[in-house]
Formats: sequence, structure tokens, C-alpha cells
Amino acid sequence: MKKGLLIAGLALFGAAAQAQDLKPVAGDVTTEFGLTGGINATNFNLNDNAGMLRFRYFQKENLAFRLGFNVSSNNDKTNVYGTTAPFLGNKGTITESGTEVMINLGVEKHFAGTARLSPYVGADLIFGTTSGKIETENAISTGPGKGTYANDFFSTNKLASTTSFGLRGVIGADYYIAKRLFLGAEAGFGFAYEKDGKSEISTTTGGVTVTDKHKSAGSNTSINPSIITGVRIGFAF
Repeated sequence: MKKGLLIAGLALFGAAAQAQDLKPVAGDVTTEFGLTGGINATNFNLNDNAGMLRFRYFQKENLAFRLGFNVSSNNDKTNVYGTTAPFLGNKGTITESGTEVMINLGVEKHFAGTARLSPYVGADLIFGTTSGKIETENAISTGPGKGTYANDFFSTNKLASTTSFGLRGVIGADYYIAKRLFLGAEAGFGFAYEKDGKSEISTTTGGVTVTDKHKSAGSNTSINPSIITGVRIGFAF
């Protein structure tokens, strides 16, 4: 009987010790990926962080610093063709390109939770920029991915860039499904400021170029909840 109790006690102790190894400790680094979400190359959204690659450094078992970033770009070329004589079948092109960069820097305070669950609160500083351009050659753009053939017509449309800053408080949790392998979810409440830059359109017809410059369209400020609607998966190493 005593032998059986001793074996059971050792088994429970071993299970507890194994459970303690699930979570990261001081000096560990975690990396994670969002399983849903995405970045639109022409729009910065404080709430859209699910697609970010994030690293965390645990200074202590219950204190972590985090860095997240996402860089996206697109370059789409559309061919258009003349439909009437004398330009029937002649080709023009419309090239649309854009880049977005999003970076967040923050800190997390973790609580005891359970052997597998690690709840936390934290705060983030967020910075983002976007830029875009539409270039045409023997074509006129009539909308995203659309246009018509226009002989001897060239244009460069430098879209207004944006610069964004944000501050956000967060609450979240990581659940360790295996040793140092976790799934996570997060939500928060944030402040964001976004300012539009200048734009410029240059057109060339018959060798004559005309440039039209536009000042900034302004800025906007928002205070709203931010919810990552997907699941993050990551591991500690």
C-alpha cells in the first residue's frame, strides 16, 4: 500500500515538473505567427495585427518585451488593348504598386494562470507607413486593375502616403499545447493617429509633360477597441 502511494506520489511530482517546463523562463525568446488577417498595401489599420510576425524576450518568467512587424508590397501589371482603328490591338500597360510597413514595440506582464495557461496584460507603441504609385504607358487607368488604351499617353500617379502612430493597451493569453509550444489570442483598446502625405500626378502627351501636385488631405485620430480575430501560434526557444 505504502509502495503504491509512493509510486503515485512520484508520478504526480513528475507530471508537475514536466508541466513547469511548458512555459518560457527568464532569457527565453518566443516567436509567433498570426494564422489569420492580412495587410492591405493601401490602408493602415491599427486593429489588423493578426498577420504580424512577433518576437518576445522574457527578462523574467513574468515579464516580456515584444517586437512585431509586417512588411507587405504589391506590384500588379494590367495590359489593355486598342479596340478601334488605327490602334486596334495595340497594347498599353497599367502598373500599380504599393508598400506597407507596420512595427509595434511593447511590454507584457504575465500572471500565474495554470500549468498551461499564461494570461497577461501589456501595452504597445505602433508605427506604420504606406506608399503607392500607379504608372501607365499608352493607357488611362479607370480604376483598380482597369483601364483603356490611349496612344502616346503616359502618366505617373504618386498616391498620398500615410504615416501612422498608435498606443494600445492589451490583454491576452497563451495556452501551451506542448512543451513551449503555444496558441494565443489577444484584444485591446488603442489610440491611433494617421496623417496623409502629398500626392503628385505627372502626365505626358505628345512629348509635353504636365505635373499636378496636391497638398496633404489631412489627418484623422481614432480611439477604439482592437481585437485580433484569429489565433496566433508560436514557440519558445
